[in-house]
Amino acid sequence: MAMASQQLDVYQEGIQAWFTDDAQGWVSASLVTKSVDDTSVSLVFQDDCDAERKHVYEASLKSIDSGATPLPPLRNPIKIESTNDLTSLSYLNEPSVLQTIRIRYDNRTIYTYSGIVLIATNPFDRVALYEPEIIQRYSGSRRGDLDPHLFAIAEDAYRCMIREHQNQTIIVSGESGAGKTVSAKYIMRYFATADDKEATSKVAKEQHGMTEVEMKILATNPIMEAFGNAKTTRNDNSSRFGKYIEIQFDKSCNIVGAKIKTYLLERSRLIFQPETERNYHIFYQLCSGSSPEQIEALGLTQWTDYHFLNQSGTGSIPDVDDAVEFKVTQEALAKIGIDATLQKDLFQVLAALLHMGNIDITGRNDAMVAEDDASLHMACKLLGISASDFRKWIVRRQITTRSEKIITNLSPVQAQVVRDSVAKYIYSSLFDWLVSIINDTLSCSSPEDVSTFIGVLDIYGFEHFKKNSFEQFCINYANEKLQQQFNQHVFKLEQEEYVREEIDWKFISFSDNQKCIEMIEAKMGILSLLDEESRLPSGTDQGFCTKLYQTFGTANHTDYFKKPRFSNSAFTVVHYAHDVEYDSEGFMDKNKETVPDEHLALLHGAQFQFLVDMIQTVSQVDLDTPSGASAKRNSVIKKPTLGSIFKLSLINLMDTIGQTNVHYIRCIKPNEAKAAWQFEPNMVLAQLRACGVLETIRISCAGYPTRWTFADFVDRYYMLVTPDHWYPLAKADQKQLCHIILEKHVQDKDRYQIGLTKLFFRAGQLAYLEKARTDRLSDVAVLLQKNTRRFLAHRRYQRTRAFIVQLQQVARQKHAQAALQQLRFNQAATVLQSYWRMYIVRRAYLARRAFVIQLQAAVRVHLAKHEFAQLRKHHAATQIQRVVRGHFVRRDYQAKRNAIIQWQTGIRGRLGRKQLTVVKAEARSVSHFKDVSYKLESRVQELMVRLDKQKDEKKNLRAQTEDLTSQVRQWIASYDSVERQAKQLSDQHQQVTNGTSWSNDRWKQWYDEHQHLERDYFASLDKIKLQDKEIERLRDELSLQRHEMTKLRDTSQSAMQSLTDVPNLAELRDQISALKNQLSMSLARPARLPSPSSAAGTVPADAVSPSTSSSSSVLHSLQVQDPRNNDNALSATSIDTHASPELESLLLGEQTLHQELIESLIRTSSHDDHADAVPAPPANDDPVLPAHLFYQCLSLMWKLGHLQPAQQFLSHFMEAIAKECQDHPTLSNSLYWLSNAHELLSLAFAIQPQVSTSLQPAVNKANTRLKYEAQRVECDLFVLIVKDTQQSLSKIAVPAVVESQTLPGFVATDTGRMFSSQSVYTMADLLAYFDKVLADMNTLGLQLSVKEQCLQQMVKYIGVTCFNDLLGRRHYNSWKRAMQIQYNLGQLEDWCKENQFPDVIVELEHISQATKLLQLKKATLDDLDIIYDVCWILLPGQIHKLLQSYHIADYEEPISHEILRSVSAKANDNKQLLLNTVVLDQTLFEIPDSRSVSLPRLTAKSLKMDLPHTRHLLTLVETEQLL
Repeated sequence: MAMASQQLDVYQEGIQAWFTDDAQGWVSASLVTKSVDDTSVSLVFQDDCDAERKHVYEASLKSIDSGATPLPPLRNPIKIESTNDLTSLSYLNEPSVLQTIRIRYDNRTIYTYSGIVLIATNPFDRVALYEPEIIQRYSGSRRGDLDPHLFAIAEDAYRCMIREHQNQTIIVSGESGAGKTVSAKYIMRYFATADDKEATSKVAKEQHGMTEVEMKILATNPIMEAFGNAKTTRNDNSSRFGKYIEIQFDKSCNIVGAKIKTYLLERSRLIFQPETERNYHIFYQLCSGSSPEQIEALGLTQWTDYHFLNQSGTGSIPDVDDAVEFKVTQEALAKIGIDATLQKDLFQVLAALLHMGNIDITGRNDAMVAEDDASLHMACKLLGISASDFRKWIVRRQITTRSEKIITNLSPVQAQVVRDSVAKYIYSSLFDWLVSIINDTLSCSSPEDVSTFIGVLDIYGFEHFKKNSFEQFCINYANEKLQQQFNQHVFKLEQEEYVREEIDWKFISFSDNQKCIEMIEAKMGILSLLDEESRLPSGTDQGFCTKLYQTFGTANHTDYFKKPRFSNSAFTVVHYAHDVEYDSEGFMDKNKETVPDEHLALLHGAQFQFLVDMIQTVSQVDLDTPSGASAKRNSVIKKPTLGSIFKLSLINLMDTIGQTNVHYIRCIKPNEAKAAWQFEPNMVLAQLRACGVLETIRISCAGYPTRWTFADFVDRYYMLVTPDHWYPLAKADQKQLCHIILEKHVQDKDRYQIGLTKLFFRAGQLAYLEKARTDRLSDVAVLLQKNTRRFLAHRRYQRTRAFIVQLQQVARQKHAQAALQQLRFNQAATVLQSYWRMYIVRRAYLARRAFVIQLQAAVRVHLAKHEFAQLRKHHAATQIQRVVRGHFVRRDYQAKRNAIIQWQTGIRGRLGRKQLTVVKAEARSVSHFKDVSYKLESRVQELMVRLDKQKDEKKNLRAQTEDLTSQVRQWIASYDSVERQAKQLSDQHQQVTNGTSWSNDRWKQWYDEHQHLERDYFASLDKIKLQDKEIERLRDELSLQRHEMTKLRDTSQSAMQSLTDVPNLAELRDQISALKNQLSMSLARPARLPSPSSAAGTVPADAVSPSTSSSSSVLHSLQVQDPRNNDNALSATSIDTHASPELESLLLGEQTLHQELIESLIRTSSHDDHADAVPAPPANDDPVLPAHLFYQCLSLMWKLGHLQPAQQFLSHFMEAIAKECQDHPTLSNSLYWLSNAHELLSLAFAIQPQVSTSLQPAVNKANTRLKYEAQRVECDLFVLIVKDTQQSLSKIAVPAVVESQTLPGFVATDTGRMFSSQSVYTMADLLAYFDKVLADMNTLGLQLSVKEQCLQQMVKYIGVTCFNDLLGRRHYNSWKRAMQIQYNLGQLEDWCKENQFPDVIVELEHISQATKLLQLKKATLDDLDIIYDVCWILLPGQIHKLLQSYHIADYEEPISHEILRSVSAKANDNKQLLLNTVVLDQTLFEIPDSRSVSLPRLTAKSLKMDLPHTRHLLTLVETEQLL
């Protein structure tokens, strides 16, 4: 009675319980009335969906205590109904399991744990759960870290194999259409593509992330689906056979091979398909995807023309293209080694089977086949057998006796059976041959290399149809064996758990189906009786059924075998899941599956060699079966029955499974119509019972189903005892506290057990503790409410009183202000009156004063006009007098001047004639002529020097003029800008005048600047005018000198004319002629400016003889300064350069200089301090990098014309840099060589090599190659930098951003507990790493764009990684954790802004909006609209995932199912949930602009490193002055 009372204490008003329902399976109801007396109890519940419906529970306390009448199963709180693991439910019962699966399925979550079992509910829709990102996310994770997934089961199996060195098996079971095949396919894909993050000796995978063996394993999926899968009423891609795939691993956990075992291929599907079903996919693919040549060669047409394909009337599958699938199948066959020739033979056999099904068998009593049957001849032609012999043995049968052979005719029905048997035999042999080929291809070449394996069993689930035949019997027999193994495994785990925790426990009884299995497989079991009846010549299905009635109709087998009441040809087997009635019709034929010996002989003797080899291969496998000693037994083994084969293979399978560690996946089909996201409770409930999930729960409930760790239990129930026992909670002894809580509240010691690390509770005990916790929290809440209400009432009184006092103060203040205002009004009226009166008097005075002033002005104007008229008259008279007097004076002056000029002219003429006579006399003397000639020559030389000087001055003046012109232009531009500024200032001044407030000081400053610029402008104009005047003066002077020279020439000519009559002056005449020639040459020759080469002591060009200038021996040229180069640019390289043989030999030495530069310089620069690895730079100059030394060597090779060696040197240098960075992938090393690569690129752009005209195109091409190589190396190094930062951030990002909690007051825990572990890294560590990376980049002088790109990739990786991690963690999705993450992200954003990188923050938008979503209200649909507006970057599927995994605190209301359904409806877009990770191969690097660089002059003394060859090269270059 005490036990019943304790159980009834939980049933309080308002608690919800479950009741059975025909439509929904179970319905929820709330307790409204509870009546308990001394002997009985009555509970009345109200249905939660239908308020008018009542559920009444009545029972006696005694029956409740004994368990005869169990209480209604209780419903779990809403917030834990969507738990990941069914075993964590407070009330673990059948309806709660169904409800949890239903809620998760409605929320688009198809996977749920049930202890060791993963329940997978088929969505019948494409879901984004199997992307490569999700595969890598589950790789290396523990099972409870992420949401339930079949990848978690696969990872668990992989880790168990590594940790325990034991083989593993994953059993995927379920009924047809539940998704077994797809689940097994994704498990295989996981093993093939997942990267082991912990293994260090695994082989690197090729492209697409898979090795060749792994790609072949995945290629088997489309092959097995094409030849072994078909469309059924329950599934569009139903596996019609069972398979066990062993994925083999070596000691380093690399996949080295695989092996496939198949079970019970449905042969009957080849010859018959029910309505709406199809034959095997390969036949429809062959008809749709074959090429025209294949169609003609195989005689193929549409699928509707073949009897084996058109019986069901269905030949297509929605959204499936058979032609495309046929190409996929062909590619998969090629991957496993079946080439085009073998594929052709394979398809030829398939086509022959289609034609064989069209052979028309007629006749009434005796079967007949026409000799000209086209299908007969086509089938025999393709198979390579005789058409007449095949036709003969279809309609006849040969019976062999001891003395003779008897041939009898067959009926049409028997002939069709023979034809179909041959077809099924060929197809079965083809399927077995294909499996053997796959095994040969996938098997490990060295069997000793196989260390362990993981098996994936894709087996048919329990089947129960209206008509169940031999196939259903074998399938259910296999499920009986698997269920027995499952129960034993679960029971074993339960026992191991109890022993490990060292608790007292008793044996748990569970339903054992061993007797049912023995009834099927025992020596006189069902299969043995079937084989016995099959060996009899006159055996029938009815005879087999009669033997079953006789053998198992006794009382000992009534619990496992039953005879139907209305049938004598059927029998019922009581399976663990359901009673199944089997129809014995066809059992004999399906069990025998024999082919006549005559047809076997035809097939073995066929001319089609592929068919013969295929049958012999399969026959050899059958002959490998162990045989007995007697010949009779050998004959039996040659033709084993299908039942015995299946029994033997099943026993071997169970032995294999028994030697492995088993993992279970139970696939559930939610509805019969294969509709997406529709849930039929009764159908799911039946499958849960059939797959053993509910049996597992029943076994757990029989023991201690509820298990809590000490920390979890204390964190939830510590308030049930006084604070003296647990305060402070962080320092409390958890195990001792658990003892105290349980001793106080649980009187029955059998209701719980305390283990070493866990607490174990009986079923329902946790409900009592939950009630005690709720009562305690209610009492505390009432106490808090009482004190809170008192505090609020007192505070309300204080506020009311303060308000009244303030109101009185305000009223008094208003009254005093009104009185004061009235006094102000009176005073203002008096003042206004006085001013008004003053205004009237002053206005009258001003009017009179203005009149007097106007009168005085009029009088003064009249007087002034009169005086002005008098002055004009006097002025006119004075002017007339002045003009007359001037005329008379000028007339007298002209007369006197003319007389004086006439006198002077006469006197000067007389004196000139006298002087002319003297000159003529002097000219006749020879000595005078010589003097004149000497003077003339000296004058000419003087003029030439003066002319050269004037030309120099003219050139200087022209240069000055150009400078002045440029200055004028600049001044004009400045003046224009000043005018624009003045205009702007005037506009601004206008704005000021319109009311805009401007500063007077600023206006005055602008005005002064304008005046200053204006003065400068006018001064410049004056200077330009002065320069123009000076130029004009010089031009006039030059013209004057030319005129004087012309006069001298004329004087010389006149002198020559006057001396022509002198006979002894011929010599003088010749000299004068020479002087004239010399003078004319001097005047015609242009002036020569001094060249830069003259100052350097070089020979002028015009002084070299023609033979010398054309000789090839003189190759040295002048180094001409390029006037376009500025101070920062380099001088142009020499056009042609010769070097000593020693220098050329050293420069081209690959084993000396090149090897030294590549090995010593690069490796030393990578391993040593970078400052010591390069030549010493000159004082006050940029740092010298290895790139400078390399470029000097490269440019010197270009100058000497060694282009091909230079290209090889460039390639080797770049390859050495890339190899060094890959061998030592440190961040500082990659950054250092990235700086060198960009320095090379900048030098290539800054310096344009100039060589001889013939070499210039080749050198330009080599320079372009240098640019390309430098850019390529920069991109590769950037990828290495991103990779290195990602490797470092992979350890820091999630712990620092997601797990660390630095915001005080909002500390969250992993599972709602207060005992949480601290994060390994914090935001301080993350920011310190960012500081280190930025400091390294600043030290090396990387450009801003490079630093921004590196930091952007780092921030992007953090955003993607943290968002994906948050999306997969259920217990981290709480508002407290979101605040912590947002605070951490804020610190990272502040760092980016402080360091001038604000644009990279956009990469954190996903994780930032996810934290906002977790903090927003989620109570109504309006709140959901706000969430969509705020979280605009998140996909609906991502929002649904975050809301679905939101961790609800005790004080929060759970998110309603209406909101989750609304979100899931929008999320039905099948888009990827996780963000794409940063792919290194696709990382784009934007090459920064080249810098303005200069090549430092390197000498042997400046080289710090021990590089003898390089030092010698620099010495030679310095000596020969080549650089």
